[in-house]
Amino acid sequence: MNTLKPQQKRVLNTIKVFQAEYHAGVPYNILKLELDIPEEDLTAILGFLEKEEYISRQDGIIILNKDNKSDQNVENVSDVGDKAETMDMGELEVKDQLSETELHSLEIIKKLVDDSGNISRTLLEGTLLYGELELSSIRMYNLITSLENKGILKKIQLTDGEYYNFTP
Repeated sequence: MNTLKPQQKRVLNTIKVFQAEYHAGVPYNILKLELDIPEEDLTAILGFLEKEEYISRQDGIIILNKDNKSDQNVENVSDVGDKAETMDMGELEVKDQLSETELHSLEIIKKLVDDSGNISRTLLEGTLLYGELELSSIRMYNLITSLENKGILKKIQLTDGEYYNFTP
């Protein structure tokens, strides 16, 4: 059994997440839009995952295999974010766990936060939607959720509205 590389784990984890929404299989185009990986790289990763029998592909639809080998490794994939929460490993370890989009969004967020480390929810969402990144609504939501899960953002309620507390 081969050990999966971080990008392969990311693709496999994304397939697992979308499998709940797309019961008949995850469309390739949806996966390509979500991951923001060059098509050549994504095709190579999917080819590897298919060769190792993690997934099967048919007519642009990707299906997660349900055998024991696949299930065990998909469970391990969910542990990827745990390292980001362990702060004693340092900021370098956290940055290794972030995608390019997440890293770019962190740079944007650093410019927007106030002295207390808070940023208005509407300002953050608007900047991600209409600013440099120009993310779609679902990608913006997934990005914020990912940063929340990694402990970088925390949703808080202040007297004048909803905010995110930013802890790089």
